[in-house]
Amino acid sequence: MKEVACLHCETLDLPIYETYVQGKKVHITLGYLGAAGSAGFLEELIAYGFQKFIVCGGAGVLKKDIAVGHVIVPVSSVRDEGVSYHYIKPSREIECNLEVLKIIEDDFNIHNIRYLKAKTWTTDSFYRETKEKVELRKAEGCVTVEMEAAAFMAVSQFRNVKLGIILYGGDDLSGVEWDSRSWNSRSEIRMNLVQISMRICSSL
Repeated sequence: MKEVACLHCETLDLPIYETYVQGKKVHITLGYLGAAGSAGFLEELIAYGFQKFIVCGGAGVLKKDIAVGHVIVPVSSVRDEGVSYHYIKPSREIECNLEVLKIIEDDFNIHNIRYLKAKTWTTDSFYRETKEKVELRKAEGCVTVEMEAAAFMAVSQFRNVKLGIILYGGDDLSGVEWDSRSWNSRSEIRMNLVQISMRICSSL
């Protein structure tokens, strides 16, 4: 794996690495936290010439029985952030790319990977997942909460590029008290997810 480019912003630089997966060239980089930075970064990558993306990362779970590390594939997102409205007409939800979704599912079925296909909730707020909001989102069918999915879906639709998202169950927001479940220190889970995502991206 070698560094081939670097994206610069006010506070940090994010290198882009190149490698080969199943004989095909694949690039990998870290992402920003939050919808605005993620959307801007995706715009930069598209401007570089990238056209196919698999985004992976952790998400808070809204159902306690979703174990840490369990794979979730978002089929849609409740748009509780601001970025997507600059790209796509206002709506309650935004759907994923169905072509990419099928490729992800086909790969999971071939490799016997257990996963949950469900709706996610994208929010701009770090600390306002109140009990009332959580119950409302659960009633709408959301099983996870995160801060980027709706923005990624919107930008990719607007720019007409292929993009899919794979999440893993992280911290637990289903109860009155937050439970970190040490979700962001699960290095093996994260490494596996990256490897899976790179494999799928190579087949897009």
